[in-house]
Amino acid sequence: MNEQQKVICERLDWSVTECDDGTIELEKYSPAGEDFIITIEAENFLDNVKEYAAGFDIDEHIAMWIEAKQHGTAGVPSPRELVKDAEDIDKMLQELAA
Repeated sequence: MNEQQKVICERLDWSVTECDDGTIELEKYSPAGEDFIITIEAENFLDNVKEYAAGFDIDEHIAMWIEAKQHGTAGVPSPRELVKDAEDIDKMLQELAA
């Protein structure tokens, strides 16, 4: 990750943490309040962000939270809100990759 990439991430409201193991953690709250964190390899940062964004599965993300709610995780929104939020997270990732 170079300085310009870091500035762009922060301008898009992503919190950037450079880890000692050669990864970068990017964190941003979704519109529904999910503390969304991704870990990206620092080497070839932009390509790795694009790959992560392209591979984000909205349905899988929704299913993960529905299952968590069924197992007692507190604070999980309604299925309707989960769908909207997962779509918004996908948009956040597409914007980051662009």
